[in-house]
Amino acid sequence: ADLDACCRRKHVKSAQYDNFAAIAAGESRPDAERLFRAMAFSERLQEHNCAQAILRLGGSYTPPVRIVLFGGTTDDNLERSIGYERRNLGERHGTEIDRALRRGNRYAARVLIWSKAGDVRHRALMARYIATGETGHEAGYRICPVCGNIYAAEYCDPFCPQCQTDGREFVRIGE
Repeated sequence: ADLDACCRRKHVKSAQYDNFAAIAAGESRPDAERLFRAMAFSERLQEHNCAQAILRLGGSYTPPVRIVLFGGTTDDNLERSIGYERRNLGERHGTEIDRALRRGNRYAARVLIWSKAGDVRHRALMARYIATGETGHEAGYRICPVCGNIYAAEYCDPFCPQCQTDGREFVRIGE
């Protein structure tokens, strides 16, 4: 159930971030557009990871059919997204991960940890954008194709610290 809930959150957030990227593009804000596109891609990878875990554990996953997309300005969307992440992380605060570990399911716990780490990273990237008005990452982003971890292109590690994927395999967004 925790993996399914995670999948659904990731699916909705990826659609929302794609929508926010389109709004940022319409406002001629390329840094914000690049950031939202990178986060949408990361969310899709994390949704895929959760769905694969559900399948491997004998369950099934069906993405939500109906998604309500928010409009507004890019600044409103950044604030809304950060507020959502703060509330969401505060409410769950590791309980999903704890349940998986108590049940001895380290595989599910690992996928949920990657998901939570991605949420924290996205919140930090959005907060930086709000504070400075720029992402500081004109060269775009690199995203780990295994766990969805996002890196600023100029600060990319040779290996993902979360899953040890070789940095040469990272997906490039926004160049």
